[in-house]
Amino acid sequence: MNIQITVKRSGEEKTYSVPYAPRMRILDSLLFIQENLEPDLAFRWNCGEGVCGSCAGEVDGKPVLMCKAEIVENMQNIRIEPLKVFPVIKDLVTNPSEVYEKLSRLKPYFTGKEGDGFFTIYEREVRKSQEMRKCIDCFICYDSCHVIRNHTKVGFTGPINIVKAVAQDSHPQNNFSRTPLLEKEGVKFCNVTRCCTQNCPQNIKITENAIIPLKEKIISDIGIIGIIKSFRSKKNE
Repeated sequence: MNIQITVKRSGEEKTYSVPYAPRMRILDSLLFIQENLEPDLAFRWNCGEGVCGSCAGEVDGKPVLMCKAEIVENMQNIRIEPLKVFPVIKDLVTNPSEVYEKLSRLKPYFTGKEGDGFFTIYEREVRKSQEMRKCIDCFICYDSCHVIRNHTKVGFTGPINIVKAVAQDSHPQNNFSRTPLLEKEGVKFCNVTRCCTQNCPQNIKITENAIIPLKEKIISDIGIIGIIKSFRSKKNE
């Protein structure tokens, strides 16, 4: 049995007939096309095991890791596209540099307390930080974010960068609060639809354990009046 794989290639779509095999993945279909039909087809992948995050793309409109997305028998026609929020370099390869530019404004490095180098960390203290550090930089949460997709001018840093910042802030030895920086980088614009949590291949509860607590902390630190003023100021820019 063959399945039809339609790939968006640098502005146009091309359909390929690919033989189906049980437990076949989207990545396998792309490898078949590259090895047998279209040797210049460009896409990223590295580990093929859902660890590196490099093979993210949109399959039938949903962002997924293509090495983890299995093709089942009733999937006769499949459409594969690059992540939509980034400029396309070639075919399925995109340029996510905007994420790193935003991240650089959040001091994404460890700022620890001074001491003699020895300290005790309890398990309860590191659980939150450990969850955020499971991020594999696949950008699926960023691609699925409605604010990033539909409101590009508001300057929202995006869920992946919130995860990175919270990972640093929640470390027991951290001595620098990134909350003011995150407030400045538009965390207030998150509409809490939980699409980032629902699509995260690492099952990080981004909304529940990072964004909502952060919003609560901002309200506690600067007050609701300050947030309204900041929102109106940003809206009028």
